Amino acid sequence: MILSILIPTLNEEINIRKLVPCLREVMIGVLPESEYEIVIADARSEDNIEQVVKDNNAKLVVVSRGYGIAIANGIKACRGKYIITMDADFSHSPYIVPILFAARHQAEVLIASRYIKNGFSQSGFFRQFLSWILNTFYRVALNLPIRDLSSGFRLYHKRIFDEVAPTEVNYVVLQEILIKAYSRGFRVKEVPFHYHPRKHGFSKSRILAFGKDYLRALFKFWRLRNSHECADYDERAFNSRFYFQRIWQKRRYSIICDYAREYRAILDIGCGSSQILDGLPQAVGMDLQMNMLRYKRAPHKVLIRGDIRHIPFANGVFEATIASQVIEHLPRNPVILDEVLRVTKPGGFIIIGTPDYSTRWRIIEWFYQLLHPSGYADKHPSHWTRRELFREMEKRGCSLCGYEYIFGAELIAKFQKKTEPLPQ
Repeated sequence: MILSILIPTLNEEINIRKLVPCLREVMIGVLPESEYEIVIADARSEDNIEQVVKDNNAKLVVVSRGYGIAIANGIKACRGKYIITMDADFSHSPYIVPILFAARHQAEVLIASRYIKNGFSQSGFFRQFLSWILNTFYRVALNLPIRDLSSGFRLYHKRIFDEVAPTEVNYVVLQEILIKAYSRGFRVKEVPFHYHPRKHGFSKSRILAFGKDYLRALFKFWRLRNSHECADYDERAFNSRFYFQRIWQKRRYSIICDYAREYRAILDIGCGSSQILDGLPQAVGMDLQMNMLRYKRAPHKVLIRGDIRHIPFANGVFEATIASQVIEHLPRNPVILDEVLRVTKPGGFIIIGTPDYSTRWRIIEWFYQLLHPSGYADKHPSHWTRRELFREMEKRGCSLCGYEYIFGAELIAKFQKKTEPLPQ
């Protein structure tokens, strides 16, 4: 099964009687009927929806009341590789369905958007104004590059729901799915569409109650967006609205790129979603978090999932190996530095960045944890100092090439691995 078209309903018998045949006509030439299904997630309607669904050879899933419940349970019942969600009342034109399906390879989440160029909403002024306010507020507060977070007309790759579990009961499920999908590194794209008011029946959404749900969920979503587990955490820090964080990130970027850019074969361990991979396009990125790698994917960019304690490369592959903001996140283990050296060529270079806990870093970390408890501050089981790091690298035969500090707190050091002696 390639496609499932999921339609949540509550007392929508009249609309479903017209919409399902219309969808059948629209899908002619797009997919054979055996390759798509129409799923009606009905919240125990008081009309004759069961017979209408049966007459139109669709699939009925009975759910409890609540738009979010209908979406979550409907998705579980869908068999298609792709899922399109739409309303039953013709406010979402069925003629957009082939357009969404044709664009399915462009992103894992496609939104039919009212608020991008060439999009349009024909709803009343009050409803449209409040919708615009809520969408703008969410977009700015959560720093999301999405303009229409409340559109329920979407195409999903079903596989995203292996990692994204909807839990919201009502319409906030739309924002929940988007934010969770984006945080897991899935691509989100908007395509323009024109929203028209329903012709039959009554809307089940109540804009003021809808707004209250938005505000209630905002703090929870804000914590997720600003968590170190969010796929674009490092990228957003580089472009942060906060001057101090932005300058810190850009200083780190400049030092590492200056240390490494002359080399051809580079491994960036713990690359995350930082800008270093963009500043060193020849580098191979490695990270343990799949969502970070998923977010950074691009043509000709080599990314691999791996653990610094078991680097999945042969000995002596790289001219330069970078491990910035990695070693402090792991318990002390000699294997970590041994592995970094192992994949570096004899005579090659190792660049290590870590907070120096013999400096003012302890004070900075305390303030950072106070202001941003969902950040990295409590994720450092190993507290390195410059003296300890230099001693460990010297024990492994490495010579110090140079080092710099960021605001006297974060150490970035460059070492050269000893050259193997020539055979006698």
